[in-house]
Amino acid sequence: MTPKTNNATDRISHYFPYIVGGTAIVIRFFYLWSFWANHPFSQKLISDARIFDDWALRIASGDWLGAPEVFILPPLYPYLMGIVYAIFGHAPKLIVGLQAAAGCASAILVYRLGARHFGAWAGLFAGLLFASYGPQLFYEGMLLGTSGAVFLSLIGLTLISGNKTHWHWGLAGLVFGLATLMRPNILSAIPFLLFGAWWAYHKATPAKRSIRLAGYFLWGLILPLLLCGLRNGLVADDWVLMTAHGGINFYMGNHPDAPGWFSAPAGMDAQITPDGAQGNLEGPRRVAEDALGRSLKASEVSSFWFNKGLAFWIDDPIGAIAVTLRKVRLFASGYEVPLNYNFYYQRKFSALLRFPITELWILFPLSIVGLIVAARQFDRHATLYLWLIGYAVGVLAFHVSSRYRMPAIPILMIFAGLGIWTLISCVQSQKWKNLCIGAVTLIILWTGYRIEQNAQLAQNNWAMDPFNLGTAYLWSNENEPARLYLEEAKKYGQGDAVLYYNLGLAYARTKKMDAAKNAYLQALSQDPDMVRAYVNLGNILFFEEKFHEAIKSYREALKRDPNTHNARANMGWAYWSLGRVSEARSAWEKVLQTAPDHPSAKAGMARMR
Repeated sequence: MTPKTNNATDRISHYFPYIVGGTAIVIRFFYLWSFWANHPFSQKLISDARIFDDWALRIASGDWLGAPEVFILPPLYPYLMGIVYAIFGHAPKLIVGLQAAAGCASAILVYRLGARHFGAWAGLFAGLLFASYGPQLFYEGMLLGTSGAVFLSLIGLTLISGNKTHWHWGLAGLVFGLATLMRPNILSAIPFLLFGAWWAYHKATPAKRSIRLAGYFLWGLILPLLLCGLRNGLVADDWVLMTAHGGINFYMGNHPDAPGWFSAPAGMDAQITPDGAQGNLEGPRRVAEDALGRSLKASEVSSFWFNKGLAFWIDDPIGAIAVTLRKVRLFASGYEVPLNYNFYYQRKFSALLRFPITELWILFPLSIVGLIVAARQFDRHATLYLWLIGYAVGVLAFHVSSRYRMPAIPILMIFAGLGIWTLISCVQSQKWKNLCIGAVTLIILWTGYRIEQNAQLAQNNWAMDPFNLGTAYLWSNENEPARLYLEEAKKYGQGDAVLYYNLGLAYARTKKMDAAKNAYLQALSQDPDMVRAYVNLGNILFFEEKFHEAIKSYREALKRDPNTHNARANMGWAYWSLGRVSEARSAWEKVLQTAPDHPSAKAGMARMR
């Protein structure tokens, strides 16, 4: 049996939602005040946040249907942003404020779900844990759909938790359909959720009514998905239900070397550029089209990668199971797995994110205690259990990250609240044996989870966020902060060609030419085929009037890509500077044959007159 409450609790529990909501408001006020005052990610948008922001601006300007291509990312979030931008102008801080408000409402929903299942005190502890959970605060401050998916999931679970009317179930289905357009993994949880609801209520609900309730739910669920698929079919001529990146995400989590988290396959650039996240968009298309020898629709690209991941399961089931077990370990660990954003790096900018009580390595063991205690009344709580299982299946099918796991966290908080209340109840009722068993279990679990977290932190990618920040500053031509963040990334151990290339740009723009040359040479030592590094190195040598060395560098670029017009045009100027006029003319003429409007080559030919 789960712990009972008493009359005193009934009298004061009226105030619990206000306590949870008030705590959430106070915490978010101080977090956002600190975030906007000194957090660099409040000043620069990177990766998905930048894509969503640009997308929302296009929508606000009237481009409601978008380009003739399948949605590349879940579309609901940028459309909601676009509506706000259309009304209030470009107001990312307003979006963040609305997300914080939704976070406060989510904390109250966590309380209500916890109280409905396990009593007011368990709900209170669950709501307070969620209100102060660091990653939730962080994602509320970012232009991502994560906090919105959490909020919609909690609304849907609240609506379905209880034997309600047909309209409650239809609205719950609609809410989950919308949530799926923010976090597609939610779709996998729906069959489990419906089965859990049937399990919880089948004894009190006639079979015909259960079927009607499920029908209303499914109609609500399907409606937003059909609208999304209709848009893709009519606008992109590609009948895809939601987005075009499911196949590559499946392959990223299902291949022989898959680590369990986001990792671009060989031959694909996952670096972020001003044009978007190349590892999720252009890269998969290029590799698939090269492999099949023809141009492909987005659905065909997705199918190509899905089939490759499926082939891994067929050809090497033992290896596939091993990869899946790695993902299970990550999903159930206390480690916040990064995806474009590293929570552990972000904590250096906010004391609230460093608050230790709500770290997952502490909360997961409390959740496990709650899961064990509540299992005695599994029928009553089946919707919570099966939502967790179903949602976990949806994440484990692809790859694990803190962002993807977030919709499961509120339910874990509810079980953690029950775990805390169970221990308190043991003290109140002087059940010392049960208390000792629970305490020993927690100590063992806490020790194991802490060891696991430390092991994961030892290989944590601390360089990712300063690299992304430095790159974002570089794009906006703010070169001094770009240099500082890129040097920080280098200090943390990132040493790939792209980092050194970006450092070369930052050094060159801040007039540190020797450092720029060294950076480009280091980039080329990591990637001898990086054409743009040869070009930029040649440009520095040219301005240092080392024309022979510059020509050599330009030739290396052209050897790898004969259509590098800037390299050939600049090589023409190096020849001109050496008095080798005919060779300069030849270089410029060759550029203008394929790029007749190339400004540097045209200027060179004009000099010939």
